[in-house]
Order: sequence, then C-alpha cells, then structure tokens
Amino acid sequence: MSASLSVCVFCGFSPGVGPRYLEAAGQLGARLGRRGHRLIYGAGTGGLMGAVAAGAAAEGGSIVGLIPDFLRVREQADELPGQRLILTGDLLERKRRMIEEADGFIALPGGYGTLDEVLEVISMKALGILSAPLVLLNVDDAWTPLVALIESLHVRGFLHDLNVYTVVDGPVQALDHIERLAAGDRPEHRPAILQR
Repeated sequence: MSASLSVCVFCGFSPGVGPRYLEAAGQLGARLGRRGHRLIYGAGTGGLMGAVAAGAAAEGGSIVGLIPDFLRVREQADELPGQRLILTGDLLERKRRMIEEADGFIALPGGYGTLDEVLEVISMKALGILSAPLVLLNVDDAWTPLVALIESLHVRGFLHDLNVYTVVDGPVQALDHIERLAAGDRPEHRPAILQR
C-alpha cells in the first residue's frame, strides 16, 4: 500500500441514468477508504457525490467535504457521513480549496460544475502550475466526447499539451494511477498561486 494521499473526486450531484455511475462512485469511495486515502469532495449528499462519500465512510475513510454556504441547504441533508465540513463563500473558493488540498484528482461524470473543475485542473497542468495527476474515470464512455473535443482542438492548433490527464475505465485503475504518480510528487505539485 502506498502512503496516504488526499484524493479529490470531482463528480455530479445527480445520479445519472442507469446504475453504473452510482456503482462506480461507491466503489471508488470504498477503495479510497480501504487504501487509507483521504477523500476530498463537494460535500453533496445526492447522486455520485453522496455515493462516493458513503463508500469511503463504509470503509472508515477520512473525508473532507467543501461546499458553498448557498448550496448547503440545496445539496445536503442530515445523512452526511462523518467528515470535516468546510463552508466556502462561493463556488470559486470551493474549487480553489479543493485543488489546494489535493495530491491527485479523479473525475467521475458530472454536470457543469464537474466540467468546470476538470477544465480548471487541465488548464493549470497545461500552464505548468500544477503537476498533480488527473484521471478521468470513463464510466460508460462519459468522458469520450470531451477527449474527442480536446484532440480536435489539438489538431486545429489550439492546444499543444495533451499529457495533462489520463483516461481509465475503472476505480482500481484510477487509484493505481494516482498512487503511482502522486506519492513522489507531493511537495512540488502544489500550485504556487495557492500556497498559504
């Protein structure tokens, strides 16, 4: 087992259509807990957010949830698993603090917020101010259209560095990749603009 890492999971508050998204989120959370890693996530109780947190909690995982105050009522309920809850002033602060806390990132499918978080990390990595690994967990090919768009923009000369994320099919591969790359990269990967 590798050293304990803080793994940020970006994912949707919605469950998606069909059971595979929730299953993958629950399995990822459980594996994070089993492997002794800390989950950092958006602190919602519904959909994939709730499933990843419940999976981590079931295996005794350490959990940090970050949520803007205005979303707390809308996206949380009393059944939150035990965790350190951080209230933020807005979505930008939530995203900044999630990035600041993480040794690596895994993105399950999600909506606009998940896309925003993923693209922020991709942009920071492409600019060389963040080197923590990013894995897109491609459940039911959910990330395939984004990957195709990125490759198309590269062909058109708008993007130059395509080595800013890895695409995998399952939670085991996602965590294996994060563990391989993040463990030896921790102090250096912190973005300078976010240092405390």
